[in-house]
Amino acid sequence: MLILYRFLINIVCFLSPIIFKIRIYKNKEDKKRYKEKLCIIKKKRPKGRLVWFHASSVGELLSVIPLIEKIEKRKNIKTILFTSNTLSSSKVLMQKKKFKKIIHQFLPIDTEEFANSFLNHWKPDAAFFIESEIWPNFIFNIKQKKIPLILINGRITNKTYNSWKKIYNFSKKIFENFDLCLVQNEETKKYLKDLS
Repeated sequence: MLILYRFLINIVCFLSPIIFKIRIYKNKEDKKRYKEKLCIIKKKRPKGRLVWFHASSVGELLSVIPLIEKIEKRKNIKTILFTSNTLSSSKVLMQKKKFKKIIHQFLPIDTEEFANSFLNHWKPDAAFFIESEIWPNFIFNIKQKKIPLILINGRITNKTYNSWKKIYNFSKKIFENFDLCLVQNEETKKYLKDLS
């Protein structure tokens, strides 16, 4: 299943220049920053401890703002890397000028090469995925590099659970890599226990 997933995600990557042009035309991509999704990183990694948060969109981002505010006050954490997928989420985050430690990047397409390159550049001391953000190549590379991986506000619906269960062995290999899962409800807790 992993081989099939990597084959399909590589096709997406191959077609991405066309996809990005269409999305830029529709004002759904930043025409200056979309290359971050191709793992072209222009920002340098600051020295010191760096923690990484990934949220897909605005709602997920807003759900962890109180946690980000607390981490901002911790002197032993120098940088908070925040990745997201949508243009709207990046705009919302950049409007919150009170955050001094945050660096925002768009998450690269989940190819094995991009995941490895991204992690080698940023070298996070811990990775936090929010709600239902599950990217297999990133997850496998995070664990290979022995980076603690935490799921925050985890959410799996019955429909999503049934989809994951159809590829149970692959699902188990993914979810067993999380060191800690903090969930929204008992339903998600039950599903995660079964899948990991």
